[in-house]
Amino acid sequence: MRLIFSIFLISLASVLFAQEVEFPFWLEGTWEIQSELGVSYEQWERSGDSLLIGKTYRLFTKDTLVFDTMKIKTDNGVILFEMTANVKNTRVIAGFSLSQPTPELWKFENPITDSTHTIYYWRISADRVYVWTETMDLDDACMDFEMYRQNE
Repeated sequence: MRLIFSIFLISLASVLFAQEVEFPFWLEGTWEIQSELGVSYEQWERSGDSLLIGKTYRLFTKDTLVFDTMKIKTDNGVILFEMTANVKNTRVIAGFSLSQPTPELWKFENPITDSTHTIYYWRISADRVYVWTETMDLDDACMDFEMYRQNE
């Protein structure tokens, strides 16, 4: 039991004191998301040294319908993911702090929200990212999708 506890503490310390991961500017650009309902997009634009501004949207003929707006930013040395969305016709903002970052996997958590609780961005390649969410409420659906970089 002591060995398991020691391994756990060493693992925890290595995560907490690991070398700092670079800001995820690799998300910058427009990403295509294909689903049974059609094609939508996630777009990220750089604004300064430590801010990405994003949105998810779908094109309908000449109209653009924006689903969510997002930010990835640094606040007092902590990297945060903020999302604004409509929930039952009410605009809500949720903040998620970065935990367990690696150059390829970014995990954002909010321990006080039931739905969505965790958001993951896994960089599979320079032009392909897998995104998924987790929720605490078993009645809420989690999302997962692949995004492919669009040539601009």
